[in-house]
Amino acid sequence: MESIIQFDQSLFLILNRLHADWLDPIMNIISNRWTWIPLYLFILIWTFMKYKKKGVLITLSLILLLTLTDQTCNLIKGSVQRDRPSHEVQLEQQVHLFQRSDGTFYRGGQFGFPSAHAANSLLFALYVILFLANRNRWIIAAALLWSLLLSYSRIYLGVHYPGDLIAGWGVALIIGYPLFRLTKKWVLHPKKDSIIPQKQ
Repeated sequence: MESIIQFDQSLFLILNRLHADWLDPIMNIISNRWTWIPLYLFILIWTFMKYKKKGVLITLSLILLLTLTDQTCNLIKGSVQRDRPSHEVQLEQQVHLFQRSDGTFYRGGQFGFPSAHAANSLLFALYVILFLANRNRWIIAAALLWSLLLSYSRIYLGVHYPGDLIAGWGVALIIGYPLFRLTKKWVLHPKKDSIIPQKQ
């Protein structure tokens, strides 16, 4: 386990050092959840345009799963209690952090395993892929690349290890994929009781 943690820290430092002053504010914007409100609204409108009344149930399933995934990550964080790299004393002089306009540094909360940003972004990407993409490879690729970019921004900003992201993706896959499949089956393809008239 110690060797895995050391590898995770080493990989983090390599990726975190790939920064530039002009890129710092861009990565901060990418990482900010409020940035993506217009995208989320567009996805919801797309859902209702495609599924009409059934879009209500599908949207509710997305909201419930996002809540479940987010709270699961918070529970694991409180149980594992792995410090973020931005709070790790041993790495204090090595981590590149984003400096706000007021001179303070963005560090995030105390614990970072698993990453809720990574979990929620992948869950949202899965939603687009399963309900909206219609097997369009460009939409699928765009959804996954968006999730990957948002997740990577957390390493860039110095608030998550690569292992945090992988764990977050794992939470999204374990919770989101099977439940989205069930939602798709129950809402879009409900079983209809067949009534076979009996011969007299």
